[in-house]
Amino acid sequence: MGNWEFVHRWYMPFAWITLSWAVGVPVAIYAELGMQTHTGAELGVAYGASWVLRDDLLASMIPYLLNLAAAVWLFSPDGSTRWAAFWALLVGLARITAPVYLASTSDITTLDGRHYVDWSTFRAILWFQDAQMFFLGVMMWGVFARFVGPGQAFQASAHRYAEA
Repeated sequence: MGNWEFVHRWYMPFAWITLSWAVGVPVAIYAELGMQTHTGAELGVAYGASWVLRDDLLASMIPYLLNLAAAVWLFSPDGSTRWAAFWALLVGLARITAPVYLASTSDITTLDGRHYVDWSTFRAILWFQDAQMFFLGVMMWGVFARFVGPGQAFQASAHRYAEA
């Protein structure tokens, strides 16, 4: 395989979703900071001081699509890597569908047909969910490392089995 042998290792899909979180979430937060907010009075709503267009919020989540690149490892010749890609892809899909579902079900529709989300409430839920999905990915990585077998684990653990 040459110099690209590391790409076919079983842990690369998990490394990818961790890296995509580290890149995608700050980019999404930067995009979210530029969203125009509206007061509840402007929208004819009795509460809320910070409402944003749902479409603007969903557009700020486009960097989350980086998670789907874990599907590339589904075509790996190694079975462990394909299984890792499957589980990493499930975590990546959860990272995308959970905030989209939350934004779509917690919006209000104004008289002009636009959909708005209460940003002051949704922001905390969204960022907490981002942290949860990161830890889910790391946890899946650790669980999968336990079951992948000693022959394919990181080189540092090979010494433990050599002494036995």
